[in-house]
Amino acid sequence: MNNQLSNISTQYRKFSKGQYIEHTQFNEFLDFFEDQDRLSRLLLQGVGVVCGLKPNLMYTNKILSSIQLSQGAALTTDGDLLTLNNTSAVSGDLYVSDLKTINIESKNYTHFKVYDNFKVKYPSFYDDDKKQIELWELATAQEANSDFQPISNLSDVENKYLLLYLEDYEKEVKPCRGVDCDNHGIQQIRNLKVLVTTAQGIINILGDDSVLPLPDPIDGSITPNRKDRIQPHPLFIEDILRAEKQERVIVERLILEKGVDAKFSSSDVKGLYSAALETNSYGEIVFERINAISQIMGLTIVGHQGFKSALEYCLTQTTGFQYAYDVVKDLMDTYFEIIKLLPKSFTKGFPDLNSFPKHIMLGKLVSNTQLDSFRHQFYNSPVLDDEKATERVKALINRFHQQAQNFRYSSSFEDEAQIKITPSQKLNPLSNKAVPFYYQITKELLKTWNFDKTSNRSFGDNLGYAINFFTPNTQIQDDSLHFNIDKNSFYNIEGHQGMDYQMAFEQIKKIKDELQLGFDIMVLSLEDLVDNKDLYKAYFNEYLEKHPGLEHKRGAERGGTFVIVYESLENPKVFADFSLPYICCTPKIEADLSLPNTVICAEASRIPFKVLPLGGVVKAVVDSELNGVEIIDGKYFFNPKLVSDDLHGQVITFTVNGKPTNCRIKVIAEPKVKVVVDYVFYPEGNSIATTVNFIVSAENGQDITDYTYSWNFWDNDSWVTLQPDSKGYVKYTLYNVVPTRIPTIKVKVNGGGCTQDIEIRDWYDVPLVPSVAIKSIRFSDVNCCQYTIPTVTAKAMGPTSVGLKDVFFKLNGEAQGPSSLIYSWAKLKGPIVTLTGVNTLDLQVDDLVVGEYEFQLTAVDVDSGAFAKSDILFVNVYR
Repeated sequence: MNNQLSNISTQYRKFSKGQYIEHTQFNEFLDFFEDQDRLSRLLLQGVGVVCGLKPNLMYTNKILSSIQLSQGAALTTDGDLLTLNNTSAVSGDLYVSDLKTINIESKNYTHFKVYDNFKVKYPSFYDDDKKQIELWELATAQEANSDFQPISNLSDVENKYLLLYLEDYEKEVKPCRGVDCDNHGIQQIRNLKVLVTTAQGIINILGDDSVLPLPDPIDGSITPNRKDRIQPHPLFIEDILRAEKQERVIVERLILEKGVDAKFSSSDVKGLYSAALETNSYGEIVFERINAISQIMGLTIVGHQGFKSALEYCLTQTTGFQYAYDVVKDLMDTYFEIIKLLPKSFTKGFPDLNSFPKHIMLGKLVSNTQLDSFRHQFYNSPVLDDEKATERVKALINRFHQQAQNFRYSSSFEDEAQIKITPSQKLNPLSNKAVPFYYQITKELLKTWNFDKTSNRSFGDNLGYAINFFTPNTQIQDDSLHFNIDKNSFYNIEGHQGMDYQMAFEQIKKIKDELQLGFDIMVLSLEDLVDNKDLYKAYFNEYLEKHPGLEHKRGAERGGTFVIVYESLENPKVFADFSLPYICCTPKIEADLSLPNTVICAEASRIPFKVLPLGGVVKAVVDSELNGVEIIDGKYFFNPKLVSDDLHGQVITFTVNGKPTNCRIKVIAEPKVKVVVDYVFYPEGNSIATTVNFIVSAENGQDITDYTYSWNFWDNDSWVTLQPDSKGYVKYTLYNVVPTRIPTIKVKVNGGGCTQDIEIRDWYDVPLVPSVAIKSIRFSDVNCCQYTIPTVTAKAMGPTSVGLKDVFFKLNGEAQGPSSLIYSWAKLKGPIVTLTGVNTLDLQVDDLVVGEYEFQLTAVDVDSGAFAKSDILFVNVYR
């Protein structure tokens, strides 16, 4: 027997008018379209039982009277569409088939006989010795003839199995006797048979799977030893749908067994988790089931022993042993996701054509199981798998492998970690949660973590402790808590185990307070606490007695409490964490704190805190121990001299009994401000205004805007407040300045109680006019008053821009007037340089500095005192 799809027609011929057609041509035409029809069903719809075809045994007086089979539809792997039918009309022509109808609800089979498949020799019905398996054909009362016997004679019905079989063969007709042979040809027989077989027969039809096949040496895949390579499905594995859950660790058992007065150590807590892991052999049953699923689906298997060794090593550490418990729970959550999808995962892309080409298994005649492994399911084409269930199952199995292979934990790793809070989900599935701290993050793991994100090519957007570098969207990873977290009901809190409890508490609380996260935090000590006033700190035994629901969750849910535990002051490292689903310990007493100042000088005297409630514990929310909080005779003070230089200029906030307050202060370092005269605009003509430009700058990176500036320009008690602009410039105009009495300009720089006094002298540059000694005066005969003041002019020339590499540049002056002129050059603006020839017409400027310069030449007549100034010459020195 040849299956229709064993050789597929891929082409056909079109016929021309009046053309003589050979039978091969016409058959080629029919074969092509029939093959396309079959392939469309097979590849675009699926194979197996579509619906119905359910057997029901009918009894009369407790004797089997018929086997009722409901109407239904099924598709074989050869593309045959099978339905139950009745003969509606019998043709009188020998060579025309009977007409059938499928408009029936069911058929009752009342008779049976031994079935012999000698006409077809259907391979699935023969064993390795070429012997046909036991088969019985069923018939209705109308179809039965003398060869059949009543169904009541069929023995051992409870252990027999039902089949639909399409008997498919060719029948040669007799040679034609007349001239017309158009109604002759090879008749294609298609008889639908309802058959019954034994357990051994059904096993032979499926094939021998009693010998476990070996993995493929190249890709590790496993192919079952079956003739029917479609029907094997993980859903038929015994107890495969039974969800495995990690045993809960009930911490309260410690005090229930030993009493609330017992002393506990971290080893006692670790013992709870070790016992829970040993109970289920470190998740071994889940590995066995995952490997059984992988074997059927042709995927690689994962070894349990290596994973178990990693857990046992983790349990030898003083911290982090809870993560060994977590990873097993994660694997069970992954398994739970898989089994939820298994009933929907009957999908085949290219079903094996030889699995059931002409038969359909309908299951055991009498079955107590809802899902019969000897009944063909319907395997959808992937085009109909809207939920992509099969692909999701494969992705989850791969994730299971990645989780088992990438679990890592050691105390050295924890030592290098930093505390991080990541938004996550409270409930399953694990796919929607943030990737935990204890996995070695790889692209392979992230690609299997969330099927939908991977399908959308956004696997790098998974949130997690250490996956920032796998996504270009690093802002989301680094600042995930700054974005909308309405859909995130849980906070992963990781990186704190092995850290000093006080540091861990302050860092977690700082993140929580700054980002306004909705959970509380508590610290528990295994050592009894004496005179404890910190409401965020408690003795482990007492706290556990009041809150027995403590459970390790690797973080806290929104509206819950996160609890960290340490042993004693001698061993202050955090070794475990727990959570409660409610906020239990927020202080109910109102807490308030205030200081007389919000800004204070670093060298100022201490100032007192006002604390509510009395006796409340005040702490600064900073990382440094040098934070200024000082307690004297039971009273709290803020001493700015005890604040680290690193905190100068930063706002320091405080808590009372661990509760945040609105009290804050900023410590300002002693001002180290420099004020210099940039340039002076001297009065010209009839003007009496002298305008001075100042530059204010600060040393050591101090911010000049932290201070206020008071100016005394006339060296008296008149002070003016002027603030420098963003570039540090201040401008002020003085009137009627007498060059012989230049005032000293004074500046007071104030900031947070810090004051710096600055005096600016010799800021007015008087032109140099040499004195003249007059030995004698000789009056002429003419009227003395006829003498006139000579005219003096001055002009300065030079380059407008000079490169720093030129080292120096020269300026040239010209002056006109009496022969008794003297000259003076002045630099009005610019950095400090060296001037040579200031009393000559030619000036040389050395030791250049990048900047803008202004120069002016003054010419003075010694005899009359007449003088002239040149226009200001601007020179730019560039790098």
